[in-house]
Amino acid sequence: VTSLSEYDKGTRGTTQGDDRLSGVLIPVLQDAVTSVQALGWHIDVYLILGYKELKPHRRKLISDALPPNVKLTVWEDAMPYWYPHRRRNQKPAQNVELATHALSRQHRYVVKDLIDEYDFFSCFEDDMRITGDHMEHFLKMSNELDRLRHLAEASPDGLVRVNDDNAVKESPKFPSKRNDVMNAPFTAEALRHAIPGFLRVETLDDSQSLSNSFNREKNGYMELIPTTSSYQEKLNPVPCCHVGSNRKNQPASPGRDDVILWESNISAFGVRKYPGSISWVGAMPVEDRADVGSYWSGFTGLFGNMDRPRRKDATLGQQAGWMATREQVLYFHEKACPGGFLPPYDHSEWKGNDGMYPHAVEFWSGGFQLFGKCFLNRILSMDPEQFSKQLLFHTSNNKQRTKDKKFFIRAGDFLGQLHTVMRSATDGPAALKAPLKKPKL
Repeated sequence: VTSLSEYDKGTRGTTQGDDRLSGVLIPVLQDAVTSVQALGWHIDVYLILGYKELKPHRRKLISDALPPNVKLTVWEDAMPYWYPHRRRNQKPAQNVELATHALSRQHRYVVKDLIDEYDFFSCFEDDMRITGDHMEHFLKMSNELDRLRHLAEASPDGLVRVNDDNAVKESPKFPSKRNDVMNAPFTAEALRHAIPGFLRVETLDDSQSLSNSFNREKNGYMELIPTTSSYQEKLNPVPCCHVGSNRKNQPASPGRDDVILWESNISAFGVRKYPGSISWVGAMPVEDRADVGSYWSGFTGLFGNMDRPRRKDATLGQQAGWMATREQVLYFHEKACPGGFLPPYDHSEWKGNDGMYPHAVEFWSGGFQLFGKCFLNRILSMDPEQFSKQLLFHTSNNKQRTKDKKFFIRAGDFLGQLHTVMRSATDGPAALKAPLKKPKL
């Protein structure tokens, strides 16, 4: 877990001087550790701190909150240094400065050092609530993707097919820029490029005006793509957001309609049916050069002249972290990611900048490297119970105080919209508005 500040600085909707360690970090650690141990797993905690010192009595607060069999390791003063002229394209500077933007890179050094000691790694920012439910679901979905990949490798034509009477027979070539792929077979390569994804969410805080002000019917293209209520109503807020007791700005047991997202919307998503137990998924934004193909929500021309959003910050859906098995990390490092996933960052791909420039928080801890440079396709299960385990609670719960209300949409409505797009793909666009232009292939 990476933490920049011990106390809030009053920026980004926080209150200056609030005890971030006690109010944000420790509850996140407790929820992660207790839920993972409930699965029968062993878990250790590594803290990467952007401040100079964690005083003994403050460290004791953390250790006292954790079970005695959990090892706590703290890397204090983990902020790297850099030559700022590399950012400004100026003449070489004589002085180095703290690279606050690169603290998010430092967890990669910890992972590299410990790669042979653990089976699974979860690396997130200090206000992200990650539980055993999230990890277990990620593993199950990853294992099914591996099983399907092995089936494709063993099949005579190198394909694994969807169990569907209307399924097409040929697989699109990788990468696929097509926006009409919904039930085509998969190659082993395409399945290798798929990974379970996550969406950050918050819960409506009664002290904020957002709960009574954002327009549910207009936000998130609800007027064009209505939600399928039978699925919207099945969203389960417990895995992401039931924190058990009231915490600052965090209702203890939020309801289904209190869970909101803001970092993407249906215009950036596609849907596709996968073989096996995965079935229908929401295909998250990915670069053209990495796309394995899906049926885009705007395929019928619903959004007018809009091109499918790819690397658009407002809809990319950063995760504030990543998780992976040891085998997945090694695949990222050795094969998927140009220049490598782990240090040292001395490959020519990094252009002599050690990963410091132009990359920042979103690249390292937001997951942008994985679904940008590493060509991975994030997928969200459309099964309501599984979808609910791919929502991550941003426990600072402050985006609703700082973001324009037009960006927010209820997570249940979004799930229902994915199912509406699925019905459009399988049954025709009757569930949507009339096409506005010729579809783009």
